[in-house]
Amino acid sequence: MTSKENIQQEIEQTLQCLDGVKRAEANPFLFTRIKARMAKKDSVWERTFSFISKPIIAMAIVLLVMAVNGWALLGSDSNNNTTIGDSANVSELANEYNVVASVDNYDYENLTNE
Repeated sequence: MTSKENIQQEIEQTLQCLDGVKRAEANPFLFTRIKARMAKKDSVWERTFSFISKPIIAMAIVLLVMAVNGWALLGSDSNNNTTIGDSANVSELANEYNVVASVDNYDYENLTNE
């Protein structure tokens, strides 16, 4: 056998393998599903959440929140040295919110329950 005969024989075998092949068929409901998806109107919330869920937008929001928190933490007024535990501030807070309890009646030196 010559190489041309071998090539011709290989071609015939390949074509015979393709004799039993059928055309591929799609799911009968596929077209209906595609039409329904195309006709579906997205709500405002779906469009908003799909926009926010993009990775670049989500990372930008996280970085923005972290920047605002850092600014609030580090950018507070450094001249205000009073603390919440100061009795004057607590009494002012109690007066403002009409709280009857007072921190001045508690004995910090004697912590027994008498």
